[in-house]
Amino acid sequence: MSAQEPFPAWIGLYEASQLGWLENENRISQLCSEPASLDACYAEMLGPLVYAFDLYAQPEPSSAAVGTLIVVATPGRGLSARFRPVGSGETMSLVPDVFLQDWGYGPYFHHTFVDRAGAWYRLPQGPWPEAAWFRHGPDGGDEMVLSIAAGDIVEMDGSGWYVERTEADALFLRPEQAGDMWCQEGDPPGVTAVAGVRHARSELQDSGGRLRVRPKYMKGC
Repeated sequence: MSAQEPFPAWIGLYEASQLGWLENENRISQLCSEPASLDACYAEMLGPLVYAFDLYAQPEPSSAAVGTLIVVATPGRGLSARFRPVGSGETMSLVPDVFLQDWGYGPYFHHTFVDRAGAWYRLPQGPWPEAAWFRHGPDGGDEMVLSIAAGDIVEMDGSGWYVERTEADALFLRPEQAGDMWCQEGDPPGVTAVAGVRHARSELQDSGGRLRVRPKYMKGC
C-alpha cells in the first residue's frame, strides 16, 4: 500500500444537481424573465429541491430498512438534512460532520463513512440507532468522497495538525506551525522539520465511529 494513498474520510450527503439548484438565486433574472409569470416562476425556482436517500441495515435494498435521509437544497439558505426513522412520521435534524453553511466554499456537507461496498456507503450511528448503509448514485459517487491528503491541515480536539503523510487507514500528523498556513503580509516563517506521528483510523474516531478530525481552513485564509 502506498504511503501517499489518500485517506478517504467523508461522503457528500447531497446530489450534484442540488448544487446547481442553489445557484438559482444568483441567476434568477435569467430563469424568470416573463413579467406575466414572475410570481410563479420565483416561487418555483427559489423553492426547495428535495432528495431522499433510503438507509438500510446492509448494502442491498432487500435488507431491513432503517429510515430515510432527507436532504433539502434551498436557494439563499444552502443545504440541510433530516432523518426519518422507518415507520415514523417524525424527523430528526442532522448536521454532517463536515459542514459549512456558506455553500460557495467546498461545498462542505459531508459525513464520516466507515465502510464502502461499491456504490454503498456505511454511515456510523446517529441519529439512526445503528450504523446504516445508503447508495450514492449509479457511478458510486466517487466525486462525492472527501479525502485527506498530505499537506492538508486538520483540526482535532481544538488543535491544528499538519498532515505529513497518508495511508488509506492512517494519518501521519505533526502540530501545525505558523508557516503552514500563512495569511498575513510578508514572508511566512520557516517550518521546523518534525516527524509526523502515525495515527490509525481507529485512533481518529470517537466511540461511535465518527472521525474526530475536520478540515481546519474550509474558507482558506
